[in-house]
Amino acid sequence: MTAVTRSKAQEYRELARECRRLAGTVSTEDGRTHLAAMAEVWERLADQQEQGSDLSEAPAPPSPGSEQPVVQQQQQVQPKDENKDD
Repeated sequence: MTAVTRSKAQEYRELARECRRLAGTVSTEDGRTHLAAMAEVWERLADQQEQGSDLSEAPAPPSPGSEQPVVQQQQQVQPKDENKDD
């Protein structure tokens, strides 16, 4: 393993630790979940770097805000028209 590979792996692990630290300060469950997922990606990249894997073949982590928000539609109950024949 080269010195560059080792320092990259260390850098990725440091970023994973930072994500976990930040997750402890975020007030929303969604924020904590995203930061935990980011930490897992950094750890995986560090492992791949240490194993000498070609990171260019690895899928890129999602960029912040690239996920589509969950949209829910609500149905409103319409009042029954008493004058209408069923």
